[in-house]
Amino acid sequence: MIDQSLANRWTDVMAPTSGDVRTELVHEAAEYLSIPVDEAWRRLRGAGERFREEWLRTVPDPKDSRQLIDFYNRSDTELFELIEWHASDPIHYRTLIIRDVALRQPGRACLDYGSGIGSDALVFAEAGFDITLADVSDVLLGFAAFRCRKRGARVRTIDLKKASLPSGSFDVVLCLDVLEHIPEPLPIVRNIRRAMREDALLMMHAPFGDDPEHPMHVVHKDVVTPRMRSLGLRPIDIEFPSGVRASQLFRKEKMTPLDRLGYYIYDGYLDNALGARIAAVYRRLARVRQAWSLTPEA
Repeated sequence: MIDQSLANRWTDVMAPTSGDVRTELVHEAAEYLSIPVDEAWRRLRGAGERFREEWLRTVPDPKDSRQLIDFYNRSDTELFELIEWHASDPIHYRTLIIRDVALRQPGRACLDYGSGIGSDALVFAEAGFDITLADVSDVLLGFAAFRCRKRGARVRTIDLKKASLPSGSFDVVLCLDVLEHIPEPLPIVRNIRRAMREDALLMMHAPFGDDPEHPMHVVHKDVVTPRMRSLGLRPIDIEFPSGVRASQLFRKEKMTPLDRLGYYIYDGYLDNALGARIAAVYRRLARVRQAWSLTPEA
């Protein structure tokens, strides 16, 4: 059952003028693309199926990054596909939950990586965060920036086809429904971590798996989550209301090379009974090592 207060908060942010998220998004798309509103409604109808057909027709090799970048810059179909998704799926209420967590810590620099149409960025912008949008799609990046600036938000953009993320710059990073679209997602996570300040938060959701309805989800095995701790990103437990699909939350932490190696081995290969015994031995040795380091010299 969906928490109605979350639905109301989402509507307040997404549709401050009309009170109807779908209508507001369609009108924003019409204004951004300089087309009549009736034409925007026409393009919305069946956009999801057209997007899927475009993929199947034009991307013969989903591991070829050049083909993927060309696909995401070829038309505005994805823009309308995302409008329908953002107007109808309560999964997006997750951003409100994470924003409340982020507001409890210092720092207001937010990166929306793979920013799509900018809805998640708007949630953070409303709370006073400085927004940086990053995407490979010219159409989506432009539309997301247009929406943010229309609301008076401070926003910067990074065209990921041409520029890299600045190091040590962000207090919060959103990476939602992005990594499953990238043939090699782990290097992206490393780049994101480098862009985070110490103790920064990373909000991530990536529905890895073979999904015939979404063939553009090209990564079918979760190669990311088992590596997060070894990358220096520690999971944080957070409770999401029923009816809202949970995202993963991580905090960037300093770790010794030995700790990172231990997590790499344990999470990747020993997440079982044997691994639990080895981890217990490692923790005892770590406590002994710490005790020796604290013992005063005779």
